[in-house]
Amino acid sequence: MVKVSIVSLIYRSAAFADWVYDSVRKFTPMIARGQAEFFFVANDPTPALLAHLIEHNYPHVVNVNRRYSHEELFALGYGAPEHMSRVYRGYNEGIRQAKGDYVVLVNSDNYFSPDWLENLLKYSDRSRVITCTLIERDHPVFSVFPGAIHGEFGDSPDTFDETAFLSFAAQIRKTGLQAGGAYMPALFHRDVAIEAGLYPCGNVAGEQFTDIARYGDEAFFDVLSSIGVRHFTALDSISYHLKEGERDDCADCQGDEAVPLQVAEAAAALAVPYPPQQTLRRVLDSMGPTKRHDELMSRISSDYQESNIKDRKTAVLAADPAAEARFTEQAERLRRAAERVGGVRFAEFVMRAARRVSWTILPLRLWLARRKD
Repeated sequence: MVKVSIVSLIYRSAAFADWVYDSVRKFTPMIARGQAEFFFVANDPTPALLAHLIEHNYPHVVNVNRRYSHEELFALGYGAPEHMSRVYRGYNEGIRQAKGDYVVLVNSDNYFSPDWLENLLKYSDRSRVITCTLIERDHPVFSVFPGAIHGEFGDSPDTFDETAFLSFAAQIRKTGLQAGGAYMPALFHRDVAIEAGLYPCGNVAGEQFTDIARYGDEAFFDVLSSIGVRHFTALDSISYHLKEGERDDCADCQGDEAVPLQVAEAAAALAVPYPPQQTLRRVLDSMGPTKRHDELMSRISSDYQESNIKDRKTAVLAADPAAEARFTEQAERLRRAAERVGGVRFAEFVMRAARRVSWTILPLRLWLARRKD
């Protein structure tokens, strides 16, 4: 049974499709065991890329996005650049298509290291989104993301130095979590992401289209945080990021346009207004502190105990009439011992606490006594 779905976008670079696919297969034994799946979202793909995915039998789904003008995107609440709207819609389609309870979103220019997935999963629960420790080259335009670690291990699949990267990953790897970090690769519960409204369909616009009030991944993590899902980085899950891989690789590509909208018009991914409609009640009910957790805490609160001690005491004495005499004797011994240690006032405090606790746990004590007899 598939537990984890690993999803990568790809749109035009066959070299990067090979690179990330080989890396994921090499360092993710859960795929071979049937516990995880990997697939591409061919997001507005070129015909040449589609042919490559089919030829190599790479698992993939095709996602063709409706193209919006700047004015249309701004009216929906989104800002520049336009292509980020299609990127986030591609990731949303990957989440919807995933079969696993967990989803890991990766970039097509990520490379992985041993135990990267296992070391995400071991920290995960419904109140966390866990990301890899990201090693990035210093990109000439975009530099290094503030949440990443600088490391120069190549700027393309052809120049990538796997040996040096894996050696570096082994040196910096350590057990533990760190709050915040880079936004991808990211592991989270699929249903939590869906109920939270998925990624916004673009960067969030400010006062005009060219103003970015919040990047899309930041906005998504903000929503998760608002429902108690905190962002952590796993310090022992290491991934390399070439940064802007497909864009740089295909900067000079000409005459290879994306598959036209007509090819998949019925399934074209549409942008939804920001903020997305959220149906968070089920998520809130399934994460701590939950309603059930709050109810349990109220049951052991002083008010609840005060109102239930009398009924509990009556029920226990009915089951064992001799219990009161035994516990009265024990209580007197406890009172005298407490008085010797801390005086009369301390003894009164101890006795109040003991009375409250004793009648709360008495059924368990009687059951244990019967088991001993």
